[in-house]
Amino acid sequence: MNPENLDTNFFEEAYYEKRVWIASARLSNSLMMFSKTFIGEDDEMGRNSLNDMLVTLSESEMVPKYIVFWNNAVKLCVEDSDLIPIINRLEKYGVRVLVASHALDKLNIKSSLRVGKLANHLDLIDAINQVQKVINF
Repeated sequence: MNPENLDTNFFEEAYYEKRVWIASARLSNSLMMFSKTFIGEDDEMGRNSLNDMLVTLSESEMVPKYIVFWNNAVKLCVEDSDLIPIINRLEKYGVRVLVASHALDKLNIKSSLRVGKLANHLDLIDAINQVQKVINF
């Protein structure tokens, strides 16, 4: 196309909208602590319950200030976890995701961490003390 033949009136009439991403979620003054890779029993239903809980939370208008992954739940934040995109979405909403460094060390998977921030016991106690409600799964 020859630029001399370009109809500049088209551009004058065009409407450009600048889109800014703003998280729709609000932060509650709470902390959710996951210590297992399931909720309830260690079976298919229990694992699905945990997955469904995190997916639903990522679609919610109210999210906790912190989510802590402790003990075996740290496996949800490492390479090959199906929940990494969901946990990433929660971080984008402003949720502070803390992953227990001690548990990653004990399980020898620290180098596989893909989401969340490494946290020592002092970080975890500090987060617990900053909120009004702790919910333990």
